[in-house]
Amino acid sequence: MADPTSRPSLPAQCASNRCRRVARSGALRRRPAEPDARLCGPCGRALAADLAALPALHRESEQHLVLPARQGGLARVTGHRPDPPPVSDTALEARHDAVVRLASWARLVLDETGTGRPPERTVPALAAFLGRHVGLLAAHPAAGEAADEIAQVATALRLVVAPPKPDLVPLGRCVEPGCEAEVTLPERGGENLVLRGPMCGAGHVLTPRQWLLLNRRQSMSETEETA
Repeated sequence: MADPTSRPSLPAQCASNRCRRVARSGALRRRPAEPDARLCGPCGRALAADLAALPALHRESEQHLVLPARQGGLARVTGHRPDPPPVSDTALEARHDAVVRLASWARLVLDETGTGRPPERTVPALAAFLGRHVGLLAAHPAAGEAADEIAQVATALRLVVAPPKPDLVPLGRCVEPGCEAEVTLPERGGENLVLRGPMCGAGHVLTPRQWLLLNRRQSMSETEETA
């Protein structure tokens, strides 16, 4: 006869850092893992979704390998052959990291199953292979690490394909005749400031002289308000 005071054991908690972060934020409780798995339902589905998205993300990231001319500056000409275009280290690293990490998890799956041929060392082939064995990954003792690493790979490629736009600081009305659009500047300086500069909503990029005029106008307006 069962002990009436005993309580059924709770399911193991999800091993993914996604659940840990949510629990630390206080937004939700950390979710229990699915039966015969070490990931909860949402984290298991997120792992499968990341693997499904990786081939397209990797393909699109190839278009961002070469930096625009304004980022790399003008190509120098040495003799009759110009220097090669500048390459994005961020895109290159994200693409390389995707292959290395996916290949590592594919090797783990092959070691666990003991059968099958290794997939080609390309992101589409590796992601498709891992997608077919996502259940094995979700149940493996390293399931949390696998989900987190593959999520990091997908996030890095998404940032290459669609980098976040800098926050803009309003500077006042445009100084171009007849234009009333607001002029803004990236909140973060450095490269963002050099690449974009002050520009109004209508697309007018201010010259240094116009920027000085805008500053003077803004200073006069603030003086009148405090007078």
